[in-house]
Amino acid sequence: MAGAFTGWSARQGLATAGSVTLAVWVGAYLGQQDLWWAAISAWIVSNPDFGALWRKLAMRIAGTAFGLLIGFFLSVAIQGQPALQAIAFFAVCAFGPYQRFSSAYGYAWFYGAITIAMLLAVSIVAPKTLFAFAQYRFPEIVTGALASAFVHALVRPGDAAAPPKPTELAPRDRALFRVALVGGFSGVGVTLVWLAFALPSLPQGLISTLVLVDRDASNIRVRGRQRFLGCALGALLGLACVGVGVDAEPVYFATLFAGIFYLSRTHHGGGPSSYIGTQGGVAFITAMVTGRGPPSSILPAVERLAGILIGVTLMTGVALVLSALAAPPRAVSASGEIQPEIL
Repeated sequence: MAGAFTGWSARQGLATAGSVTLAVWVGAYLGQQDLWWAAISAWIVSNPDFGALWRKLAMRIAGTAFGLLIGFFLSVAIQGQPALQAIAFFAVCAFGPYQRFSSAYGYAWFYGAITIAMLLAVSIVAPKTLFAFAQYRFPEIVTGALASAFVHALVRPGDAAAPPKPTELAPRDRALFRVALVGGFSGVGVTLVWLAFALPSLPQGLISTLVLVDRDASNIRVRGRQRFLGCALGALLGLACVGVGVDAEPVYFATLFAGIFYLSRTHHGGGPSSYIGTQGGVAFITAMVTGRGPPSSILPAVERLAGILIGVTLMTGVALVLSALAAPPRAVSASGEIQPEIL
C-alpha cells in the first residue's frame, strides 16, 4: 500500500536496516547470550507507521514478559510428566491463535502463547538450560524492540502520527474453534515428531507452526509457500555472505545492514507477496546472527532453518486434514490480504 505511513521507501529501508544493526551491536556490547532474538525483534517491530510500531512494541514486550513468567513456572511444575506437558502444549497452542483473531490485544496474547510454548519445549529437550533461556530472552527482545523505536524516531518524517487503525475482530463462530484446534493439534504434533526423530531446533518449529494458523485454510497454504520461498531467499543470501567471510566487524555490520535493507523492500512493500520478504529477513538474520557475534559456523543457521521448514510442512498438513473435516471457513477480510506482521 502507498501513502505517508505505509509501504516501503528508502527512508523506511534505512530505518529497518539500522534498527536490526543497532540491536545486534547493542546486544553484543551488553554481552547478551543470543543476539538472534534482538535482531528478529527489531526486524518484526519495524513499521512505516510509527504509531503502529509503538503498539506492536508494547504488545510484544508485554506478551513476552507474561509468557516468560507463566511459561517458566508452568514448565517447572510439570517437568517430567509427559501427559501434563502434552495437555499444556495443546492448551497453549490453541489459546494463542484463538486470541490472536478474537482479542483487541491479540498480538500480545499470541506472543505470550508462543513464549510459553517455547519454554515448554526447552523444558523437554534441554531442561538444564530452562532458567538461562527464560533469563536472557526478555532483555534480548526488549533490546531489539527499543532499538527499532529509537532508529525510527530519528529518521521518520516530521508529519503527525497516523491515527490508530480500528482493530477488526473476528466473530466468535465455529471458525475460531477450528483455528484453536489446528493450533493445538499442530503444536502437539510438531513436538511429538521432533522427539521421535530427534530433529533440530524445536522452538523454531513451534514458531513456524503457530504463525501459519489462519481462519482461512487457503491462507495457510499461501503463507506456507511464501514462508518456504522467503526462507530459501534469505538463507541463500545469508549463507552466501557467511561463505565469503564476514569475520571483520566493519564488514559484518555493513553486510548485515545491506541485506536487511534489500529484503525490507518486499517486507514493507505491501501486496500479496510481502510475507516472502518478512520470512526472507528472518532467514537472513538466522544465517548472519548466531550466538554473540558473527557466525563462526553455518551449523546453527542450518538447524534453525531446518526447524522452520519442517514446522511449515507439519503445520500445512495438519491444517489441510482438519479443514477437510470442517465446513469451509470464511476469510478474515474481504481483501483477502495476508497480514505480514507476525514473525
